[in-house]
Amino acid sequence: MTVALARDVEDYLQEQVRAGVCADASELINDVIRSVREQQQKPFDVTPELETWLLEAADKPTTPLTKKDFDAIRERVRARVKSRAS
Repeated sequence: MTVALARDVEDYLQEQVRAGVCADASELINDVIRSVREQQQKPFDVTPELETWLLEAADKPTTPLTKKDFDAIRERVRARVKSRAS
């Protein structure tokens, strides 16, 4: 299968590969598609606990994401990708 990507998407994929988030673009695309499939297969349940948490969080001050935040996100993604490959 061949898929045409928008230039900005292709650039982002290449950037993620260079950053070590994934081994290659195909791996990241497969992970994204699997994630979309999983999200569609699992309905999102809004529990009373989730609703309470969201309402409390909405009232709290926010801070901009930092480089440290993004680094932590990348590490979680790498760990997830590594665990799936095992």
